[in-house]
Amino acid sequence: MNDLVKKRQENRPATIADVAREAGVSPMTVSRVINGKGNVRQATVDKIQDAIAKVNYRPNIGARRLSSGKTYQFLMIFNNPNVAWTGELLVGMMHACHNIGYHLLLEGVGDYEGEDPGAPIDYDELADLVDLSRIDGVILPPPICFDRQLLEIIKQKNVPCVRIAGAPVRGIRLRVGIDNFAAAYDITDHLIALGHTNLAIIKGPENFAASALRFEGFKSAIREHGLEIPEENVKFGQFDVETGHACARELLRQPNPPTAIFASNDEMAAGALAAAQEMKIRVPDELSVAGFDDAPIAHSVWPGLTTVRQPLRAIGEKSVELLEEYVRRARGGSADALRPDVLLDYELRIRQSTARCPTFDD
Repeated sequence: MNDLVKKRQENRPATIADVAREAGVSPMTVSRVINGKGNVRQATVDKIQDAIAKVNYRPNIGARRLSSGKTYQFLMIFNNPNVAWTGELLVGMMHACHNIGYHLLLEGVGDYEGEDPGAPIDYDELADLVDLSRIDGVILPPPICFDRQLLEIIKQKNVPCVRIAGAPVRGIRLRVGIDNFAAAYDITDHLIALGHTNLAIIKGPENFAASALRFEGFKSAIREHGLEIPEENVKFGQFDVETGHACARELLRQPNPPTAIFASNDEMAAGALAAAQEMKIRVPDELSVAGFDDAPIAHSVWPGLTTVRQPLRAIGEKSVELLEEYVRRARGGSADALRPDVLLDYELRIRQSTARCPTFDD
């Protein structure tokens, strides 16, 4: 074989035959797995998936659509104006779609740019998009994943759906997220272990289930340590820097200001840090501040923000993988065996924004 032919073969895209050789199975078996035909042992499916990754096989989506009746497209609908949060999810989703040969469609609705809080959602347009003739499934991050009208459309059209956060609902079982209650409990417990007894919280928007769960976790840790939460130590923000700043100023102007503030996301925590700086309150010497998410802003503020690392890219990736597995299993009649509710691990990231309470006495 001359060098030119060899080079062409080395540079050509991998084929089903290449996958079959690598996995030690027939091309027909590979085709059945790729097209979700079912009747293939899970061990063989795993072997073929490994071979696909090893030879870097990229299916021809047009040909797959014709042979399988699927669109090989997922739709992600979002209305969260937090660009950093949504962007991290998208990176994970796009990576997973690339790996499995799917296209990811995006649809922003309502106030997804954060400029018009009263922006309506066009449900008729969404009903046209959420259709099995266009997509194989839909992914809903918060807060749109709690929209009852949209969820009803999805259920009526029998479109597979993964929700990011929230609890499983009737007719839509698939969910990916973290244990927000436990994470909020742990970071509050960390603040209490540092000697803080006068703690405050800046909650997120009411239409986010995560806001309520984080508040419940905060309250549980407070009560288990025999402490109380003064009503004036609970403020309500909108998951942005501006409202975090405003809420923190209110808290720190009180006659008995808190020595620690837990903000329900990192943007609000960054706003709290800015408020403390303006008011000449030293962090962490006089005030500890903690956030949630480990978003990019947690690394760019000073002092570095103590927070809960929510693995957003992994959540985005897992949501696509779970949806694809459900679609594939549903065609083979084994979707009921799928574990629908996936909780990923979180981590406490302790940085310079939290320290021992100045009045703490060992």
